[in-house]
Amino acid sequence: MSEPVAAAEAEDSRRLFGRALGKIVSGLYIMTASDGKRTRVMLASWVQQASFDPPCISIAIGSGRDLGDLLAVGSRIAISVIPEGDSTLLKRYARGMGIDENAFDGMDILTPLGGLAVPAGALAYLQCRIVRIFSFDSDHDLYVAQVMEGSILADGKPFIHLRGNGFHY
Repeated sequence: MSEPVAAAEAEDSRRLFGRALGKIVSGLYIMTASDGKRTRVMLASWVQQASFDPPCISIAIGSGRDLGDLLAVGSRIAISVIPEGDSTLLKRYARGMGIDENAFDGMDILTPLGGLAVPAGALAYLQCRIVRIFSFDSDHDLYVAQVMEGSILADGKPFIHLRGNGFHY
């Protein structure tokens, strides 16, 4: 087999592999983290329930994200579920936030007792505490957080995200 043919077959195989990986469904969420002095917010798509008892979720966050600087075992986070078809929250957080930018400026927010602020337009929220952090030879770190409290804010379905290619967002 010639080198160009082998290279084309390898590229086609990777493309198909990427499309297959992109079929793993995820949602879209707003993640809030704070160290008491700074609050950072990001759009997260790799959030998944990880256990029933205690209730835990897993969140994959790109290595080097500013929000990661606020996360350690014991840190509090909030996960807000974006409603299906919502473009306001998605547009606001999809581009990312500057380090000194007020993440909730001009927005209606709720602050559950003892918890972190969440957008009032969210479908639901979870207040959590980081219990484990896994760094491995990857471009993302994996955080496991125990859910301490949560509530439904509105009826509806969550925003579902299906990527066309599993090698990028």
